[in-house]
Amino acid sequence: MDRTTLTNYAATGAGFLAGLTANELVAIFSIVIALGTFFLNWIYKHKHYRLAQKAANLNPQGKS
Repeated sequence: MDRTTLTNYAATGAGFLAGLTANELVAIFSIVIALGTFFLNWIYKHKHYRLAQKAANLNPQGKS
């Protein structure tokens, strides 16, 4: 991406954010934080599931 395109995108983003009210900014950032939390929890729950599955495969049947 060349500098002209990057500058254009940055100016457009800054102009968009400057036109928003404080309540709209808080709402947008809250949604971004909520989505980030959802995906982070999903990733760690998936890792936990994989570890539990691996631990279950290592133990003999019927024993904890």
